[in-house]
Amino acid sequence: MIEIRDLTFTYPAQPAPLFDAFTWHVARGEFWAVIGASGCGKSTLLHLIVGLRAPSAGIIVVNGERVPRKQQRGKTGLVLQDYGLLPWATVRDNVELGLRIREFYGQDDRRPTTDDRRGSSAVSGQRSAVEFWLERLGIAHLRDKYPAQLSGGQRQRVAIARTLVMEPDVLLLDEPFAALDAPTREDLEQLTLDLHNEMKMTTVFVTHNIEEAVFLGQKILVLGAPPQRSPARVIENPLAGTERCREQPAFAEQARALRALLKHNNTEPKFRTLKIG
Repeated sequence: MIEIRDLTFTYPAQPAPLFDAFTWHVARGEFWAVIGASGCGKSTLLHLIVGLRAPSAGIIVVNGERVPRKQQRGKTGLVLQDYGLLPWATVRDNVELGLRIREFYGQDDRRPTTDDRRGSSAVSGQRSAVEFWLERLGIAHLRDKYPAQLSGGQRQRVAIARTLVMEPDVLLLDEPFAALDAPTREDLEQLTLDLHNEMKMTTVFVTHNIEEAVFLGQKILVLGAPPQRSPARVIENPLAGTERCREQPAFAEQARALRALLKHNNTEPKFRTLKIG
């Protein structure tokens, strides 16, 4: 689904590359967590995948299409930490913005024709999609409020609804819960897993939180100090999302091993496949 081959990227003001001939593959329907220290390239990796930045060398392919393109891919959704909501728009209008973005790119990544935009049934379907996600994310009662009237967790639910109404097949999340309190964070982590399982999306979740990476990521990509080179450092994490996994000894063991790997970039501890039960 996401294929990165020999990726090289350098910011103009930096003397050394952030990625140097980096190769990584994400299969369709997988849930990946990406973790590493600040400045290691986590967010930049998502920006490259979505096409907001262009590599200086190498290839990025999403569902068989080269990235970046002249026109951004309409079925790749990106959820940001700062929500990105329009402060002058209501909750409903912010979610509906996702439909306008989808209409601009087209559901199948083509620009819609005039005929595509006509018809009361299409308008009704769009309204139903917005209402569905407002209900599914538990924010229907907030539809007429503005972002300034919402809590951080509510704002992030609005941002997620705006993205999901676009019907993405790839969902990229850039530290979306970093600023939230622990109970709200855990609630939204579970919601993210539930949505992934329901929609069968390919999901890449960037975080700096070790426990969050172990809870969410079926596979965990660990980024060390730049530049990032191949082979990619990957941890298989079969306990992710399993019932009451945070309470299991295996969860704490995997978190300790991941913490050691992040702390000592040049010393790679031995990881074993952990199973619950």
